[in-house]
Amino acid sequence: MIKSISIDAWNGATFKEEIVVNPTWTDALSFLRKLDGDKFTLVFFEVSDTDSALVGGGPEYFIVSITIDDTIYTLMNDKQGNCEIPLVVGGQLGNYCDNICIELIPMLEAIKYFYETGKLLELHKWKQE
Repeated sequence: MIKSISIDAWNGATFKEEIVVNPTWTDALSFLRKLDGDKFTLVFFEVSDTDSALVGGGPEYFIVSITIDDTIYTLMNDKQGNCEIPLVVGGQLGNYCDNICIELIPMLEAIKYFYETGKLLELHKWKQE
């Protein structure tokens, strides 16, 4: 199902990418748990040309974006979206609306389901971009 996963590893303004082809869930979980919003800021899951997932940020909050058939979905939480949270994603600091800053457990649930099925976990709220 998942062709490969990759994670960025920043050292100042430069980064290297670590890639695992045909990853197990253990490989994926290892990468996701490395996300610290400093050295490791983005995990990319490649399924096909039209399907993928990105998880960025860490260590407390994460941004989760899943693309299925070229349509992008962003994982939402129950917050009102009244404030912003600073997160480093892909090596870039940005301010993200609190209603898309996801805690560890819901992020892992959504990504594990996508890893296993290639679909969105309907128990969670998604915003189509």
